[in-house]
Amino acid sequence: MSFYKKLFLSQLSAVILTLSMPNEVFAWGNPALGLIALFPLYLSLYYSSSRKEAFFLSALFGGLAHGLSSYWLWFFKDFRLWTLGSTVLAYMLVYGFLGMYLMAAVKKGGLGRPFLFAMAWTVFEWAKSSGFLGYPWGLLAYSWNTVDSFIQIAESTGVYGITFALAAFSASFAEMLIPISAGKTSFFTNGMGLLVRGTEGIAKAANIYGMGYMTVSVVLICCIFAYGSVAMTKQRNTDTFINAILVQANTDPWDGSEAENLAISINLANEAIKSSNEKADIILFSETSLRRPYKDFVRFFKNTPPDYPLAKLIIDSGAYLFAGAPEILDYESFEATNSVILIDPEARQTASYAKMHPVPFAEAIPFWEYEPVRSFIQNKVGLESGWVMGTERVIFEIQNRKGEKVTFAGPICFEDAFAYLCRAFIRDGADLLINLTNDAWSRTKSAEIQHFVAAKFRAIELRRTLVRSTNGGVSGLVLPDGSLSGLMPLFASEASFVKVPVYKGEVTPYLLFGDWFVKLLSFILLLSAFMLYLSDTGIARKLARFDQEGSWQA
Repeated sequence: MSFYKKLFLSQLSAVILTLSMPNEVFAWGNPALGLIALFPLYLSLYYSSSRKEAFFLSALFGGLAHGLSSYWLWFFKDFRLWTLGSTVLAYMLVYGFLGMYLMAAVKKGGLGRPFLFAMAWTVFEWAKSSGFLGYPWGLLAYSWNTVDSFIQIAESTGVYGITFALAAFSASFAEMLIPISAGKTSFFTNGMGLLVRGTEGIAKAANIYGMGYMTVSVVLICCIFAYGSVAMTKQRNTDTFINAILVQANTDPWDGSEAENLAISINLANEAIKSSNEKADIILFSETSLRRPYKDFVRFFKNTPPDYPLAKLIIDSGAYLFAGAPEILDYESFEATNSVILIDPEARQTASYAKMHPVPFAEAIPFWEYEPVRSFIQNKVGLESGWVMGTERVIFEIQNRKGEKVTFAGPICFEDAFAYLCRAFIRDGADLLINLTNDAWSRTKSAEIQHFVAAKFRAIELRRTLVRSTNGGVSGLVLPDGSLSGLMPLFASEASFVKVPVYKGEVTPYLLFGDWFVKLLSFILLLSAFMLYLSDTGIARKLARFDQEGSWQA
């Protein structure tokens, strides 16, 4: 196959993968495309002539896939070349190395090659989503976020069981298009499909191995559906409720006066309180809805905005307020944390949590303490400083109108996309998760929905209710079975009264064991790589010839 056809296949795969995720064409993604998103990439790597070529093809695939799916990073204030440009280049490098490993899995994986490919892809998505540089966006599993009966497996395997099944199907589909004959083959596009012609004819493409792989993949998907169908029949008894006011102010995070933006949130909350038949237990403002630390500026919030101050709203409602606000650690250096704070019905701040997993290179900048790095970031990039990372998980506690205690955790912004952190919150004793987010700067519905979809899996993994109160969307509830409730329109200034069901005590395999599934895949891949090394060095052949007396045969 010519290089340009292989290049076309890799870029086609990037486009299909992008369209399978929530995007501006398919708002909630496209599951059908998710099934076949990786098959062109598989074919391009199968026919790659060298590791260098595989690196190049995969690098271009990764750069295009990231650039198309996360293009909204372009709208991150004046830092577009940094947020989008630098990440595209970084992902090109990362995907390039991935491509060399995937090519080895495809070319040397023997009969198990499509499943080794799926394992490698799944482990890569896990690695990409972990650690300080973790970016859990664009995972293959997200393309099936709307198929609730399929994604219930997340309670056992996390999102990675879903990714593995979809990647295995893509690889098996690609195997169906690879002829048995080792003769010369050529590929061409014809309408919506990719057909295969070779010296032995099209009939050779439908080989027995490809059919076998596809059978295994289909059976796996059917088993996951069966698991999900059973899981969705489980009856869950609500332990209690809290009445919450979700406020979606839809204000520009970098524009408008502090008092004006605060007044919008207050007025929306007040209208929702007046129109509801029950009293609220808690009011939820979005991330960074307060621009200054509450406990250091109590007098300010008692008088601002002048028409109806924040403190008066809290006291009049008799409800708690949970809101995003900075907390200043050092007024001389102006070190601060991106935090969420809990204010009691008497307008006193009682607890706070500082974001522990900040956005890398935006909220937290590595090596900031070194002058050359600080000078480059300030003068070339335009970022003045980052947030100081939090060091301790916090569990908040309130009482509802019935006097029942409810505990919750408040992962901030994209922290709700990190399964390890949300799992730790529940293990610490949180009854539910309340996420405050401000993605309004993105200006795109795909960015808002992508974030929401990533967070949705936390509810299924942990079987707890997830509440999201955001600046521009998506605000609403995700229930423990993944069903959605009370979603507000994107980029609309609204507030709504919702009864939040609280479920306590259920223990899922994922809550107990975390990412055991993907760690098992990692072990299998390492073992496979070791066996391949032995095979390549001839050690395996020598061991096979080692006779029972312990002497080597000639």
